Amino acid sequence: MHTSNTLQAPLGQSSGAVRIGLNHGYAFDGDSVQLDAELLVANPEEAAGHEWALQLWACEAPFSGQPVRAAMVAELPVGALDTGSPAWVSAFTAACPPAGQAGHSMVLVLAAGRDGQFDQVLDYANFPRTETFVQPRLVGSTGFSVGETTVSLSVDGIENPRAADNLSGTLSLELWALDAPYSNGIPKGVQLAASAIGSLSGQNGWQDLALDLPLAARPAGTWHIALLLREWTAFGYVTRDFTNFPLPLSWEAEAVAEPAAAVVAEPVAVAKTVTEAKPAPKAKSASNAAAPKAAAPAKAAAVPATVSVNKASEAELAAVKGLPKAVASAIVAARPFKTLDELVKVKGMGVKMLDKLKGGLSL
Repeated sequence: MHTSNTLQAPLGQSSGAVRIGLNHGYAFDGDSVQLDAELLVANPEEAAGHEWALQLWACEAPFSGQPVRAAMVAELPVGALDTGSPAWVSAFTAACPPAGQAGHSMVLVLAAGRDGQFDQVLDYANFPRTETFVQPRLVGSTGFSVGETTVSLSVDGIENPRAADNLSGTLSLELWALDAPYSNGIPKGVQLAASAIGSLSGQNGWQDLALDLPLAARPAGTWHIALLLREWTAFGYVTRDFTNFPLPLSWEAEAVAEPAAAVVAEPVAVAKTVTEAKPAPKAKSASNAAAPKAAAPAKAAAVPATVSVNKASEAELAAVKGLPKAVASAIVAARPFKTLDELVKVKGMGVKMLDKLKGGLSL
């Protein structure tokens, strides 16, 4: 049910068959929300030609009829509205708040449709108070590193800020490769690693988590990397909090070979964890006793992620293995550079150090 979308301008509002009255509201109770609304039915005959639902949306800004990014938190079908005005709706329904710790503008939407699909916005009402959802969250810094077959995750802390008697569903940490930075809803990409870490009672937390997990995939291309904290609910796993990492991760597609071997990515260090690059193993070719042995096709080298000396922040440069923080600061002060060889002019950078760092740096 959890939907990320762009809330569009009302459709068909000119007919005024049904509108939201002045009396309306919502109230959360755990994973449920009560929706209340007075619906003014001005044209019973026209209203009877649709199915109706109340929806609660969490938006990045108050809705004014212009498209706005939003997540549908709850939907309450109310059936046909074929009686005179007014009709009063009040009921609980399942709720699925958006991920993250940001505040949201809440909007009550009256939607019409057929066969259980309510995609026509007929009216809406903004609530004046911004809503920040209380749900399990990441605390402090997070980091990851990718090796040939493993992924290492580090998290300063995870908290459950709910009431003391509110035990979370099973929590899972998941590392994803995505087409774009994560914002909300179902992640669109490839899951690189995941680990269920258990349930957490309210007003409690875990500190200094360090996980070594199998690397599940090496998808070809350049990807945005996100760490998701997910919770098991009636809807399955839903994302409660997330971290988008600033540096992308790349793998190059493997050259055609028979049999095909897995593409191996050069390890990349992000945040606090650093991993040294290791050479990819050579692919083995199949042999046949009745035919001459063919040479194994050349294997495409993995493309390592590099840090730009002209664009990266001081913290991103300092995360490169072997690059002291003082030298990273001097690089930021001395840029731009036309070539990497000009880095030898930076205070603290020598020829030997530059030779070791070149593989992780770019212009």
